[in-house]
Amino acid sequence: EKMAAENVAEREERLVACLNILRRTPIGDAEENIAGLASLLASAVDADAAEELYQRSDPPLGHAIDPSASAEAAEGGEGGSPTKKAFIISDYNRDGDSYRSPWSNVYYPPIATATTAGGESGGFQPSPALRQAEIMANEVFDSYRSLYYGSGDSSIASVYLWDRDGGNTVEGGGGFAGAFLIKKEIQEEDSDRHLRKGAWNSAHVVEVVPSPEGRTAAYGMTTTISLMVEPNAKAVAEGIGSDSSTNTCISGSLSKRSDRVLPISSTNDGAEHIANIGAMIEDVEIEMRSSMDSLHIQKTRYVVDSVRSPSAAGNGGKVATLLTEAVLARQANKS
Repeated sequence: EKMAAENVAEREERLVACLNILRRTPIGDAEENIAGLASLLASAVDADAAEELYQRSDPPLGHAIDPSASAEAAEGGEGGSPTKKAFIISDYNRDGDSYRSPWSNVYYPPIATATTAGGESGGFQPSPALRQAEIMANEVFDSYRSLYYGSGDSSIASVYLWDRDGGNTVEGGGGFAGAFLIKKEIQEEDSDRHLRKGAWNSAHVVEVVPSPEGRTAAYGMTTTISLMVEPNAKAVAEGIGSDSSTNTCISGSLSKRSDRVLPISSTNDGAEHIANIGAMIEDVEIEMRSSMDSLHIQKTRYVVDSVRSPSAAGNGGKVATLLTEAVLARQANKS
């Protein structure tokens, strides 16, 4: 027993060390760093430790294409031909090496497992009633994504729901949980925004617990937002008054916990839950975006401005002249 306890303590110590390393490395390198640390844990401890690292860390959200679902090629355009729908891949819709699409409820790549004794194929599936709520949530959240993050291929939103013990509100009143995810990327040079590259990931993990009488529900939400911005080298050079082409990158993440108790009707079919969760997400994202802009980014700008002079390059000749005059004056005083 003593040896087992020591092994558990050592395993936890190594996990914490890996998490501390990830907190101190750039978000843009998180996926590569997590994979490397997980490989070290798997060889030094066991595969379960590596899996736990994936669960306890926040890797960047990926995306995949659902070949069986389609959308109009140009949102708001005329005569657009159908294109495949993208969805976010994360631990919340993963089963082994496959990921479930919220649009078709199908895993990609297909899970090659035998049919279970109950007649169901492999891979987690939400209950039928919760699946209907998930479809509704994805439609609403996709509209939210389009309004706040822009239409087109640069932004993706996905919602994944799963049953808690006792079933969801329709099937037993036990509540449910879910992940509301948004991913936005800027890949190409954008002279208007002065950005070379940028990425925004927001993950809202929600737990819904209805009251016994069914008139209210408690909502607990943990939000994690990560941001990475890499300005154009030209814009940076103009800002600091030099011809430098050195890349500058700003990245970081914020987390926030929100809890509310909100009213619902006894005949709630999931729509009220989606509306309540949507209002919470909108409020917390506005608050955290404001905090990033007014506090964290401005503080970073202040620190950068304090360690270098924006006008140093433009005034180089004047500075050299003043230094020369000061040296000559000092020599004259000595003589």
